[in-house]
Amino acid sequence: MKKYYKYLILCLLLSFSLIIPSAHAAVGYTYSHSGEPIYSTVGLAPAAGGIYTVISDAWTSPSNETLQASQFTSPNDLFIYTEYDPAGVGTDIIYIVDAVSNLLFVFDGNMRYQYKVANYEILPENFTDDELIKMKTAFVDNNKNVTSISFTDYLAKKGMTLVDFRAIAQIPYAMRTPAQKFYLSPNALSGVYRNVRPAKNPDGTIIRGVFQDLLYLSDKSNNQIVIVDAKTYQVVQVVSSPTDISFSGKVFLPVKLVTDVAGRIFVISEGVYEGIMQMSYEGNFSSFVGVNYVSLTFWELFWRRFMTDEQLAQTETILNTIFTSLTIDEEGFIYATSRAVGTNAGAMIKRINPSGKDVLTRNGYSVPMGDLTYIRTGTNVALRGPSRFSAVTVNDYGVYTIADEKSGRLFSYDDEGNLLYISGGRGNELTNLNTPIAIRYQGENILALDKEKQSVIRFEPTDIAVSINKAVRYHYIGNLVASSEEWKNVVHQNPNYEYAYVGIGKSLLNEGRYLEAMSYFQTGYSVDYYSKAYKLYRDEQVNRYFTPVMSVILVGVAAWMGYKLYRKIKFGKDEDEGGEE
Repeated sequence: MKKYYKYLILCLLLSFSLIIPSAHAAVGYTYSHSGEPIYSTVGLAPAAGGIYTVISDAWTSPSNETLQASQFTSPNDLFIYTEYDPAGVGTDIIYIVDAVSNLLFVFDGNMRYQYKVANYEILPENFTDDELIKMKTAFVDNNKNVTSISFTDYLAKKGMTLVDFRAIAQIPYAMRTPAQKFYLSPNALSGVYRNVRPAKNPDGTIIRGVFQDLLYLSDKSNNQIVIVDAKTYQVVQVVSSPTDISFSGKVFLPVKLVTDVAGRIFVISEGVYEGIMQMSYEGNFSSFVGVNYVSLTFWELFWRRFMTDEQLAQTETILNTIFTSLTIDEEGFIYATSRAVGTNAGAMIKRINPSGKDVLTRNGYSVPMGDLTYIRTGTNVALRGPSRFSAVTVNDYGVYTIADEKSGRLFSYDDEGNLLYISGGRGNELTNLNTPIAIRYQGENILALDKEKQSVIRFEPTDIAVSINKAVRYHYIGNLVASSEEWKNVVHQNPNYEYAYVGIGKSLLNEGRYLEAMSYFQTGYSVDYYSKAYKLYRDEQVNRYFTPVMSVILVGVAAWMGYKLYRKIKFGKDEDEGGEE
């Protein structure tokens, strides 16, 4: 009997080893057409060796400098920029900023630490007195307290005036001593973005064919945006707090920003609820875009009409929701996320066009809003309510991914608003994502910056996500046949993936195989596409059979009329009349 028990245990262990899912087939969940959570394979999984922290071997620079843990305590933003050589070969550069150490960390495309930047040189010959007066810099006192002071106060602490500083401009740069070089130091460095913009002459006209390669830094507590040369890190421009009357009474606390190809700057400022700030090339405030109005329920509006001024003052202030993150796609559309307030949970994700309007397509089974079901009651307030989006990124074929800081999950949608897959999750493992503060696409992979864990996690597509991504890309470029083949691969891997049937149906619809398309749309629960296929199928049947059926009817009518005419001519009167006397 002991012998048989050994064989039984061996078989059980073997069976367990066969059913343990691999990292590329980890069990996750998604939502069905009815909004119910169902089991599914995760879309993105942490790559092997894709966890980067201060103890990683990769975080030692080529000069043998180690990234210190004390300098990487509050990472606040991550950005990936691709440089192209004359042959068109791209090389990624990764930037991370820390809001406490106020350091800019530079990594290569494989997340190998290269160097850090603490201060940014400012040349007196590049700025007017008025511009210098508006600038701020961080100052560390003898007690190591960091405060913001004006640049003129900074000069005064060095025993200089603006006149003395301007005089240095007469000295050739190569001959200036270290004491004759001056730097801006950020305070609460919160955001980083790199882009090129057309260069301009002093009179404001664009210099054709000449571009500036710039790094934009959100210098939050200095109330400014510092724009530096991406190669030399010398200050090119400082965007100070707006003086526009529409911004009066507000404090400029830039957190995240992006720019477009024309050099316009779009900024999320902490505590500004009117929308995303749009600023001109020169740094002047233009307008608010993507204003996120709060919707009140009927009863909230009803009871507020009967409240006194004192009662209204005691109620929670009704504000437009503040944006939490933004990115910009290749067409210049801004993807932005915000927190849900009131009844606007379905508007937490926006795609803002150049006119400032939300044009996000929401044609999926449900509105893109992260988790559809969530805890509404309980003592843990952090678990109540909808997702809390903290970061957004978009790739080159319209797939955008949103990070939920509440659940630590990543939700990926296509350009039509269909939920493709859900990834990540909170936990104590190194591979878990607890507080995603920034995410960026790097090819098909995603780099996620976890503020709580002070780490970067590289997520790569699982096997099923590879097929999903290919299908979406083919559909995006108009190759529906190739897209359909990839959706068939998805169905083979997960027969319960409903949207795959819709993708196959779209290809059949395009080929004019309407009846087959209707079957797939029915399986995929796509009412709109089923109705479209049915209408086309009906029209096709009408066009196919109308002519022969009408021909038979017309021939029959003609034959009957001919027969009647023949009888009348032969007998001189109708057959019916002949029977009456």
